[in-house]
Amino acid sequence: MIKQLFGNRVAIKPIVDEKETTESGIILTNKKGTKKLIGKVLSIGKGLILPDGSRAPIDVQPGMTVIYKQYAGIQINDTNGEEILVMDAGDIIAEV
Repeated sequence: MIKQLFGNRVAIKPIVDEKETTESGIILTNKKGTKKLIGKVLSIGKGLILPDGSRAPIDVQPGMTVIYKQYAGIQINDTNGEEILVMDAGDIIAEV
């Protein structure tokens, strides 16, 4: 698991609707061929350091369910083998 995120980073666990997954674990896509871009925020960094030395706050908080950009972040597998996305807070579009 991630100990601490730096800067403006956010860790998100993608939410996969179990109805859209086959018994063997294959994720079924929607009509456009992409999976849903919804996830739950697991942890956040402290925010960017501004020129005056203060930190810019991050708009999201752990526990929020959010929509994020399609190609945002990098995928990391935690110790349980679950997918976690680490992305810039600016790649989050809205809270659901």
